[in-house]
Amino acid sequence: MKRLRIGISARGLNSYASGPNEYIAGLTGEMVRQAADKHDIFIYYNTSRLLGRFAVANERVVPGNNAFLWDHFLLPFALLRDRLDLVIYPKGTIPLWSPAGKVPIMLDLGYFYPALNAYKATNTLYTRQAMKFAARHSALIFTISEFTRQDVIRLLKVEPNRVYNIYGAASEQYQRVTDISRLEAVRKKYNLPEIFIFYPASLSPRKNFPRLLKAFETVQEKIPHHLYFTGQIGWNTQELSKPLERLSARVHRMGQVPVEDMASIYSLAQFAIYPSLFEGLGLPILEAFQCGTPLLASNESSIPEVTGDAALIVDACSAESIAQGMLKMASDAELRQNLISAGYKQAKLFTWEKSVKVLLDAVEAIF
Repeated sequence: MKRLRIGISARGLNSYASGPNEYIAGLTGEMVRQAADKHDIFIYYNTSRLLGRFAVANERVVPGNNAFLWDHFLLPFALLRDRLDLVIYPKGTIPLWSPAGKVPIMLDLGYFYPALNAYKATNTLYTRQAMKFAARHSALIFTISEFTRQDVIRLLKVEPNRVYNIYGAASEQYQRVTDISRLEAVRKKYNLPEIFIFYPASLSPRKNFPRLLKAFETVQEKIPHHLYFTGQIGWNTQELSKPLERLSARVHRMGQVPVEDMASIYSLAQFAIYPSLFEGLGLPILEAFQCGTPLLASNESSIPEVTGDAALIVDACSAESIAQGMLKMASDAELRQNLISAGYKQAKLFTWEKSVKVLLDAVEAIF
């Protein structure tokens, strides 16, 4: 077998919890663990703060904060000196020009679903064209769910034998926390009450937060729970300001949460809720499962594929369905316990070891 020189584009990787960051970090870590002895792995960051994170690999810093310039100019020129066989692009797009083979991982095709209204028009126009370009100019394409694989085949007109689904997994950092002092420190840090619901996502329109707020408002007098949510208030979420103000006594924004705090928050929550309208995979689902947190989730896109029977599924397009789901989760301790047990089992089906093996087998056969 040929010893390959494999690059990984890790632009934007940082220490805060987000789906893309968690995916890039998990993929890169397992690539280094599984392949560093038989291939040469090169990792390209856009900040020196990340140096040493994957020290076994060949780490490179290509400074730059403009994503377009970095992807299409700065990174390709940096690749020249390392004479790579291929570069893995975990954000679904590839440079217009590159001296190495191009292998994108498409996290989802949300930009091709205009009804979501989740992105600015300029971002949508650019990313659609960039993904079409990647589909035409890549020998292989990887996806992170069968739902996304079918989207790539259907929307980008790619031959099925060029598209591989590799899934992914939650980080090993997401495990049930039982250390009382650690839990109490996190509870104090975020002022968490004894009983609360955890929504581990940003406020992008695709995450369905307005409908969740509407559902919570209808049940708040029937349950003692507070609702805590992470992340930033994204684009096109102006209509949230009034309901958030109205519900401020019971609904709380935590902001960007460091990864090291997330497992404790999951462990403290009575249950987590993930009513998203569109996901490529939905890593918070697997994070909740690994932390032993009962989960209420939606019936859209890849979510049922990932949850199996380990979550209480509700209709994402119905505030009433979400509200009834919250009432059921809040009142049924036996249901919560059953979901915890099923979640642990379901999470074991998703491992980075299996995902990266599929990826490596495919690229080794082509390059």
